[in-house]
Amino acid sequence: QDGGGGHPEEDTSFRWQCVEQPIGKLLFRRFLEGTPGLAAAGALWEELEAYERCEEEERGQAAAAIRARFFTPGGEQHCPFLSPAAVAPPTGEDPP
Repeated sequence: QDGGGGHPEEDTSFRWQCVEQPIGKLLFRRFLEGTPGLAAAGALWEELEAYERCEEEERGQAAAAIRARFFTPGGEQHCPFLSPAAVAPPTGEDPP
């Protein structure tokens, strides 16, 4: 039974608790910001959400800034926990 809310009461998935629920999202972001080694992950999440909201003509520049800041070793907030597939240059582009 979903209680009329559209989601089962027992839904404990990350997406439901930390993405779809505003208080869960806020608390998880604060956790990331306050945990050494995870602050960059919180900043990356914020930038990816901003990317999704930006105008189409701004996306190329925004994507390049995100790659330089988070995906490139030596970047301002490099995220070393990202998989090699995540940091690979987009198809048709040369590595930086």
